[in-house]
Amino acid sequence: MSAQEHVLAAASWSRDSPVPEPATADRLILVLESLRALSAVRRQVRAFLTASLPPSAGDAGEDAVEKAVLVIDELTSNAVRHGTPPSRLQVCDDVDCWVVVVSDSAPDRLPTPAVERPAGAGGYGLHVVADLADAHGVHHDTAQKHVWACLEKPVAPAR
Repeated sequence: MSAQEHVLAAASWSRDSPVPEPATADRLILVLESLRALSAVRRQVRAFLTASLPPSAGDAGEDAVEKAVLVIDELTSNAVRHGTPPSRLQVCDDVDCWVVVVSDSAPDRLPTPAVERPAGAGGYGLHVVADLADAHGVHHDTAQKHVWACLEKPVAPAR
């Protein structure tokens, strides 16, 4: 990622963006308690996402699920590390995408992507999210911060 791309990605996390409203009610909601508990969260998320795919999704479906799990892992670990409890994950299965919302009780602490940090020093998870998600953002109200991402579901192959 170039320096200009880093600056653009960082700026994308500083604007208040409304959380997308999914058209469907099929959702998974989990409380985020600790870093240790995130492995169970990943298993539950993977099962939920996989169940939402048509059987014909094949390898494209598996790839989309793994990409979504990576994005969700970055967002949930950030909430547990840098947010204020209670933290919560909501994954909505919409018609053509998954809408992921991670909330915590630190509305004044916006996501801050790493800029000019040495390679290997970490802190680039928000850049990963910005790169992998079709849309992303943060919305804050008086009590909570909601960091969100939309991830496109694979299209079933034509017959």
